[in-house]
Amino acid sequence: MRILALNYEFPPLGGGAGNATLNICRELDALGQEVAVLTSHFQGLPRRERIGGVEVHRVRVLRRRLDRSSPLEMGSFVLAAALPAASLARRLRPDVLHVYFGIPTGPVGLFVHLLTGVPYLLSLRGGDVPGFLKDELAWVHRLTGPLTRAVWGQAAAVVANSQGLGALAQRSLPGRPVHVIPNGVDTRRFRPAPEHANPGPGVFRILSAGRLVEQKGVRYVIEALPQVAAAGRRVEFAIVGSGPSEESLRRLAQEVGVAGQVCFLGWLDREELAARYRASDAFVLPSFEEGMPNVVLEAMASGLPIVTTDIYGNRELVRDGEQGFLVPPGDAAAVGAALARLAADPDLARSLGRQARQRAEGFSWGKVAQAYLDLSEKALAAPPAGAAHRSVLPE
Repeated sequence: MRILALNYEFPPLGGGAGNATLNICRELDALGQEVAVLTSHFQGLPRRERIGGVEVHRVRVLRRRLDRSSPLEMGSFVLAAALPAASLARRLRPDVLHVYFGIPTGPVGLFVHLLTGVPYLLSLRGGDVPGFLKDELAWVHRLTGPLTRAVWGQAAAVVANSQGLGALAQRSLPGRPVHVIPNGVDTRRFRPAPEHANPGPGVFRILSAGRLVEQKGVRYVIEALPQVAAAGRRVEFAIVGSGPSEESLRRLAQEVGVAGQVCFLGWLDREELAARYRASDAFVLPSFEEGMPNVVLEAMASGLPIVTTDIYGNRELVRDGEQGFLVPPGDAAAVGAALARLAADPDLARSLGRQARQRAEGFSWGKVAQAYLDLSEKALAAPPAGAAHRSVLPE
């Protein structure tokens, strides 16, 4: 099968969805499919390259940062990518398009479909679903509502990366089947540290990773650090990532009196990040909303116990008391209590980490890619509304 993937973000641009696109395309190539990607250009990147067997094409857009883009910059992708995507589709003659994000990538997929007749699978990732981060994104969803409905309505199949996100999507388009295909994880790269590498009981190393925005709730970890230290171990908190909240988080660490315990590492490459997971004792992500966070899967594959919020996406990965602990959103005391429990009981932390690794092994990128391939084949054989709801989440 010939597949053209469209995503306005692709490594090193963006976050989890770009990483998912890369891994799915690699696995589709390994399954014997012909795969090409159209994405955004950024300074220093080649306009065209091959990653393994995957052909990557980049179009010039307005973009100032690797990790995020503004609504205006997202809109520039639609304008810049529409004609090149159609031209690429005419040249490559794909059987199907894989479109990641309803907005801003979806309109490009819709344009190519209307021009060439090539069907597309639409992969929803979180912020492109009305109701996700409603206080922050409601105006965007209202503004793009008619276009969102058109993009969803013309898709051969709509995919969400968690059951909760799929349910949220169906509120916007009742009666439209939404397939659930979770994110995956590279269990070879992200693996536990050897037992003898444990730094010992003197230091409790906490890790968080992701864009530094209010949604991620990192402030509640900083506020909780004195409570964790009361468990009797020296605490170190490493933060991987950057974003608009970084300065306020640095000030908060000063105010709470824990600046010496908090380390802002910025963005790391994949190997550096994998090593940082292995050097940690616990992973924390107290987000307010998630589709399905790649970083939680990576931390689980690395054998870390998880402290995260009891929201959809997270609860589909972490079972409370089995792979870690689920806490209410916006509750620093609950974050602190969970981390303090892990700090005080290393045997419990290791047991939860082993169970986390076992669960992560069920989320392979190969399985995810096969699910996308199966759905592509069904989409080519049936009209858009003909496919039944399906989930490939591990039990």
